[in-house]
This record gives sequence, structure tokens and C-alpha cells, in this order.
Amino acid sequence: MPIKLGELLIREKLLTSTQVEEALKYQVIFGGRLGTNLIEMDLLEEGEIARVLSKKMGVPFVDPPNRLMKIPEQTLQRVPKEMARKHKVIHLRLDNRRLYLAMADPSDLKAIDEIAFRTGYVIRPVVVPEIRLILALEKHYQVERKRRYIQTTSKVGGQKSSPGSGAGSAPLEEAASELGQTPAGPQFKPLWEDSGPEEEMPGLAEAPPEPLPSLSSPAQGSPVAAEAAPAAERPQNLESVAEQMAEARDRDDITEALAGYLGREFSRGALFLVRGAAASGWKATKNGRPVAGFDQVEMPLEEPSLLQTVATSKAFYLGPVTPSPLNSMLLQQFGGKMPEAALLVPVTLMGRIVAILYVDGGNSELSGRLLDLQRIATKAAMAYEILILRTKILSS
Repeated sequence: MPIKLGELLIREKLLTSTQVEEALKYQVIFGGRLGTNLIEMDLLEEGEIARVLSKKMGVPFVDPPNRLMKIPEQTLQRVPKEMARKHKVIHLRLDNRRLYLAMADPSDLKAIDEIAFRTGYVIRPVVVPEIRLILALEKHYQVERKRRYIQTTSKVGGQKSSPGSGAGSAPLEEAASELGQTPAGPQFKPLWEDSGPEEEMPGLAEAPPEPLPSLSSPAQGSPVAAEAAPAAERPQNLESVAEQMAEARDRDDITEALAGYLGREFSRGALFLVRGAAASGWKATKNGRPVAGFDQVEMPLEEPSLLQTVATSKAFYLGPVTPSPLNSMLLQQFGGKMPEAALLVPVTLMGRIVAILYVDGGNSELSGRLLDLQRIATKAAMAYEILILRTKILSS
């Protein structure tokens, strides 16, 4: 059975088992590949990820990874643009009939077969960290980065160089001598030695989950009604959402369940993902329809806003939308109309807020729905815990 990346990182003494477990949790919540999450958490550098992936998959790696940003235009043209965008590959060089492609997943045989059929060449995959490939695709093929990767890009580029490498400063003509080799296991012949003059190659523990904090207390200073009205009976809808989240296979399934619930039950609702010092828009609905472009919204949590209030207090907020630039930005997503009140409920996982549910409307209406939203938020946290446990089982 192939070794898992987390196991290999522990075996290579690059990470502890506790660090791998924390990274797997991060991956479940925020998505992306494990290597991307390790870079975001400052646990490993880009070059270290590339070397370990090479050893795990038995293919060469681009070293240093930022060489992928310097591919000549004539080299890129060897693979049709639409195919490179579809399969997320970057052409590195052509050696006789062998076409070397940078890929985040060299085991994607479907992509390899399709490109081989289309180009008529034998495909040789070369592994590269996901975040570097995303940057290169954006530069060379104008593939827009998802907001999930915007913050990550500030952390790449600081990878350790191989002995004798130019640390990213060598001219492109010298880059051919920097294709990484797997440090152990199968040894690969340097791809530049027998190449013709055609093209240049760029250098190539486990504790039970902590109980969720109570969501029944309002954020300090929240102008919540003294007594919340009893929640109306909605067993069928809540039960349906609970079943969806219990069967979730990934975080997107949880998102769809939450967004669907908000869209059915409230005229305006949104789901924010909380990561670090920012809340990113995930999904929003207005009158049952998705709000276009909401996934491009990002709101800093250092500045005054309803989101900051909830993130700081780790409790719900029920009250008026207080004047602030960020609150105005939020309301603009729904057309700018000022509601009577807003209700925000955090989704808390192991003591950390990972998401915030937002709805607005009349104060009395929202008071009557508070318990419903708290129950949904608690079930969402449980669904995340199930995904984390499943990921740990499959990764060990």
C-alpha cells in the first residue's frame, strides 16, 4: 500500500505526529492539498514539500519550485492552452518524444493519457507543490486563483535550495541543471544530459475533541432581546440538513447543506469562513438565489464589524447593524438595504471559530430562529469532526 504523505513526513522527521494531525484538521476545514496547508501553517517550506512529494510519488521535482515561473513562451506552446488549463499542467521541455509536464498530481492517469493522445508524445510527469502550480497557471495561462489561495502566496518562495543551486538567481540557461532528484529510492537520470538543443528545462496523541463551547450566550454588549422567543417547530427541515451534513464527504458538502438551509429559511443569509485574521465570503443567498461574487469578499477581523464582534467574543450576536465601513460592505452584497437586525452565529470547532453564519431581518423573527441556527452551527461542527476523523483514518 502506498505510503501516505503524512506518514512520510513523520518518517523523514520533518514533522511530528501532532503537527500532521493539526495539518489534516486544517485541510478538512480550509480545503486544498496537505502540502499547501503545511506551507500556510509555516510548518514546511515549499522546497521541502517538493522533495517529499518526489520521494512519495517516485518522480522528479522542479527545484527550486519558483523556476516554474520562468518558462519560455515557445516551450509553453507545446501543450494547447485549453488542455493546460483543463488539466492544470505546465510544459517543461521536450526530450526526443518525451514531454515533461509539471503536475500537482502525477498519478492523474486520465490527464496523462488525454495529453499523450492529443500531443502524440510520451508524457513524463514532474511533481510541483500545488500552490506553486496555481501561481504558474495564473501567470502563463491566466487561470484565476481562488481566494482560498490568495493569502497563501505570500508564504511561498522561501524554500531551501538544493546544494549548489543558485537559490533562484541563476539565469534560465543554467536552470537545466537544477531538476530535483528523489533523495532516496529510484534514482532518475538528469533530464538534461541526453536532451537535444530543442528547449531549455527550468530547474526542474490523539485526544478526544474538546467539547464545543456553549453558543447560548450572546456576544458582550449585543442588544439581544431579554427573552428569545421559542423557536418554531421545523423538525423536517432541520432533520434534512442534519442528514446532509452527516453524509458529507468533504467541506463543500457541509457548505451546500448550510447555504441551502439559509436560502430556504431566510430572505438574506451568508456563510463566512474564518481563517487567521480574516473572514472570507463562502456562500450567500438573497431571496433564495446565490449572491454572485460573494466568494471574492474578504473582511479583516482587526477592524470594527459584526464579524469582528463574533470572532472576538466567540458568541452569537443579535441586534442592529452598527455603522462601520465593513458592515456597509457586507450589506452591499445584498443590495445595500439596512435591515432591522442581524443575527450571527459562530461555528466553533475545538475551541476555534472556523465559520460564521449570518442572517438578517426583523428582530422578533430572528429571536425566534436563534435556537435553530445554534443547532445548525453545532451540527456543522460535528460534521467537520467526522470529516477530520475520516481523514485521519484514511491517512494512517
